[in-house]
Amino acid sequence: MLDNYECLQPVAYSIIKNTVLENKISHAYLIETMGNAYGFDFALSFAKVLLCPNKFFNNMKCQNCNQCSVIDDNNFIELEVVDTEEMWIKKEKIELLQQNFSFKPIVGKRKVYIINNADKIRENVANKLLKFIEEPAEGIVAILVTENKEKIIDTIISRCQVISLKNTCDVDSDEVLSKYNSEKILVAIELIEYIEKNGYLTIIYSNELLHNKISDRLEYIEIFEIIILYYNDVINYKMNSSFIYFKDYNLNFKIISRLKIENILKKIDLLIELKKLILNNVNLNLLIDRLIIDFEKVK
Repeated sequence: MLDNYECLQPVAYSIIKNTVLENKISHAYLIETMGNAYGFDFALSFAKVLLCPNKFFNNMKCQNCNQCSVIDDNNFIELEVVDTEEMWIKKEKIELLQQNFSFKPIVGKRKVYIINNADKIRENVANKLLKFIEEPAEGIVAILVTENKEKIIDTIISRCQVISLKNTCDVDSDEVLSKYNSEKILVAIELIEYIEKNGYLTIIYSNELLHNKISDRLEYIEIFEIIILYYNDVINYKMNSSFIYFKDYNLNFKIISRLKIENILKKIDLLIELKKLILNNVNLNLLIDRLIIDFEKVK
């Protein structure tokens, strides 16, 4: 869910998190993707948070709830996505959307609709959509997604809270990684690549790979943060054929090539959840063992 973007899009993530936790939800958002290939996924993750009855930002606490899976299968009644592979989004799609969202939500407190590639709406249709955005039924939230907000008519922009993603191609990797000791970065890379290659066997060598090299709990947190950045970089590489943070490091491409994005996202969720336990006096050896075991389950 949205926690996957905490490191990759810290500003946008913070805006959304504060908005949700303070219950200051706007009726309409415009997400400017700035060329990031995961722009729609970011919007969908935002929608999942808005629709979550517990305001969870990751799905590691969900237990028996399968709402996110239903959303991923495009079967959740309170979420609708409008998109097209054609040059323009047809007027009929917008009219059907307005019809479906003219009523209050049945499940939960909100209904959310996402218009992907919102710049594909002709001006005459956009003007019709404008009134729908201005005067929604109670609990209706709109999320419009576009690569460039300048392609959207000004009257719609003015009715939306604009969230512009940071163009990750312009990220200064040195600035991001400078907070971490270079030796810890190498330890984190060695650990995660060993886990990906050897699975459960890593438990036998965890002392050699990690525990003998660091001992302070804050250092363990840093290792987890570096690994999260590593996985975010692998996602970016698979989408854009380039690394952001680790472009100057010798990464194992055989391992990277077989990683699936859907599994990487699950692993990031696990890392975020386990990182929170580090300061709770848990046994660090057991924590790393759990990380290794849970990663194998994702496979």
